Amino acid sequence: MSLALHGIEKSFGGTRALRGVDFTVEPGEVVGLVGGNGAGKSTLMKIAAGVHRPDAGTVRVGGATPRSPKEAIRLGVSLVRQELIQPLALDVAANVLLGHEPHRFGVIDRKKLEARAEAALERVGVRLPLRTPLGRLSPAQRQRVEIARALSLEARILLLDEPTATLTGTDAEQLFALLEELRGQGLGIVYVSHRLDEVLRITRRVVCLRDGQKVGELDTPATTRETLVSLLAGATRVPTTAPAPPRSEVLLSVRGPISFDLRAGEILGLAGLVGAGRTRLLRGLFGARPSAMSVSVRGRPVVLRSPRDAVRAGLALVPEERGSQGLIPDLSVERNIALPRLRRFLLEDERAIAGPLRERFALPAALRPGALSGGNQQKVVLAKWMVIEPAVLLLDEPTRGLDVRAKSDVHQVVRGLAEAGKAIIVSSSESDEIAALCHRALVLRRGQVGGELARDELTDSNILRLGA
Repeated sequence: MSLALHGIEKSFGGTRALRGVDFTVEPGEVVGLVGGNGAGKSTLMKIAAGVHRPDAGTVRVGGATPRSPKEAIRLGVSLVRQELIQPLALDVAANVLLGHEPHRFGVIDRKKLEARAEAALERVGVRLPLRTPLGRLSPAQRQRVEIARALSLEARILLLDEPTATLTGTDAEQLFALLEELRGQGLGIVYVSHRLDEVLRITRRVVCLRDGQKVGELDTPATTRETLVSLLAGATRVPTTAPAPPRSEVLLSVRGPISFDLRAGEILGLAGLVGAGRTRLLRGLFGARPSAMSVSVRGRPVVLRSPRDAVRAGLALVPEERGSQGLIPDLSVERNIALPRLRRFLLEDERAIAGPLRERFALPAALRPGALSGGNQQKVVLAKWMVIEPAVLLLDEPTRGLDVRAKSDVHQVVRGLAEAGKAIIVSSSESDEIAALCHRALVLRRGQVGGELARDELTDSNILRLGA
């Protein structure tokens, strides 16, 4: 059974995610789908799986057109997402047969369920205790369960979105062996990945997307990593006007699997593809997750067991999910700003603390954050941290979801904070943003530093070369 997508167009609001894309996969072949962050890979796969309907173009699975995920599954198409959506409290057998459990007299037939689950798991080469809650399994085991579920649904086309993002090297090798076995059984497999070495190893054909467009389709045996990087990067982008030079004082020193020093007034970029470990590093520095790093602030060692420890040491995190993690939507803008310093909710204290910062960032007082634009919401989060005057600001995707003007406003604020002496780390999946803001950048790859780029080296091609 083949999958054929032709002339696929898809927009979300004013953003064109896909522009006339053609893509096919035949039985018994593994096709790679590659592209930078935001290239349209996941959107294309969701269209193939019936999750999204294309604005234009056709989707054909063995001659039929799926119009919903249920229809796509019935036709033999199964999508295994990068972030597995699984009920962790249910046991292994229930997850494998989820949604198509065998019944007897209106009740789930547990004996048949376990027999079918065991058969599906054997097909993916794993034996697991069928009654163990899924949450107790490793990421690799959970992924095997999800693939077993797809095979139990009689999948003939398997769509794998970043399948090795959370796997160890040994687990990845086992996955590659499984995919070769499934290919030999006649399945068509789409392998979506940022990891170009993996794509070149296990595929026979590679489709390249950039900015929602198909920019190349290559036979893998005749393709090199450098060719893929060149296609995906496109034209080299020259960095914009340089930020003000940093000062000599080192505010932050980090030693561990990732090591660096950060000076006052310096903006350090964290570049790299999805799953490279950028957010994990920032959360570790903020005490929000366990970390093996040794950290010093202004030359003094600090122990970061919790965000409270980090704030006391002079670090502040602006998270990627500003609406749910950076703000309290039911409080006013003024109270959100004042919150880090309020000991009790007195109106005069709130105004005294927040007023100057609200004026500095040109923000309204009475409105709640939910009534503000995304750019102004981000400025509220930045203003909130300025209340405690941190030495180091950690910014995770600071302009994600913002329009061009709002991005420019946030960039201006970040540069102003650096010029005032703050040390800033900017984690971004957009190479343009790294080039616009940063003095230099570390390119992360699988949780380690793939390389460091000076300001005049901050281009798409260099970031892809080191991070892919």
